Amino acid sequence: MKHIAPPPGSYYLKSPEEEVIIVDSIQNLPENDAYYTDYILFIFCTEGKAQMEYDGMSIQIKKGEVFFGVPGSVLSDYMISPNFNCKILAIKPSEIITSREIHSRIINIMFYIKTNPVGGMTEQEQKIIIDYYHLLCSRIQATDHSYYYGIVRSIIDAITLEVVGIIERNKVSETPTDSLRSDQIVQRFMKIVGESHGRERRVEHYARMLNITPKYLCVLVKNILGRKPTEIIEGATIKEIERQLRYSDKSVKEISNDLDFPNPSFFGKYFKQRSGMTPMSFRKKYRK
Repeated sequence: MKHIAPPPGSYYLKSPEEEVIIVDSIQNLPENDAYYTDYILFIFCTEGKAQMEYDGMSIQIKKGEVFFGVPGSVLSDYMISPNFNCKILAIKPSEIITSREIHSRIINIMFYIKTNPVGGMTEQEQKIIIDYYHLLCSRIQATDHSYYYGIVRSIIDAITLEVVGIIERNKVSETPTDSLRSDQIVQRFMKIVGESHGRERRVEHYARMLNITPKYLCVLVKNILGRKPTEIIEGATIKEIERQLRYSDKSVKEISNDLDFPNPSFFGKYFKQRSGMTPMSFRKKYRK
């Protein structure tokens, strides 16, 4: 699994420490593989259309639409039309979550964004986004300015709020107390799954932490996210295994122990059933 990088032949800009990467046009896409991103990703489609797998979910983006990708996601199996083009902003989360308003707005809609990452823009919104985009391209090169980071962050904040507003508009309002509580339970579930780093794989464990029954948790997660809790838990576990295989020097046995598997044999079977490869095959193929 590769980290997303500007395609060969594309025109791109980046800030000094690569907090922000801008891809202005795509001329040659790299081989069709799975790409991992630890950036917040905005893709503004300017021509044609594209289809891809986003964390196992099939999505499509076409001209006049924006894609909002969250960190820790995987993009794969993409297909594009001959005239496809887009503008891409890849931004480290620390550069966006700088104001209380943006943090609050993103947190409130994060789980909707995760399952509904594409929003349609009006012509006026497209113009505004492109104007901000060109302004960012201009200002990101002015690294000698005394207030360089403040200016760049202000433009990024404006773009982020515009995109969040577009995504929010597509969200059907849910006002009943039960719906609000359901969202909060699922948000808490996703948070503690992430915090477990693949070490806890029982639905019962998470239901107990949330003071609800496993059956009720399954119903809530299925209704709100369209997936089973086990799928989300397994996805988090596989991501952690892949991360350790790629970026740590731990042996397979050490990773198995770290993630509380009964033994390395069970660990190997678990990973192969879900990834199609043994842990060592994965490490050999994707290790830097």
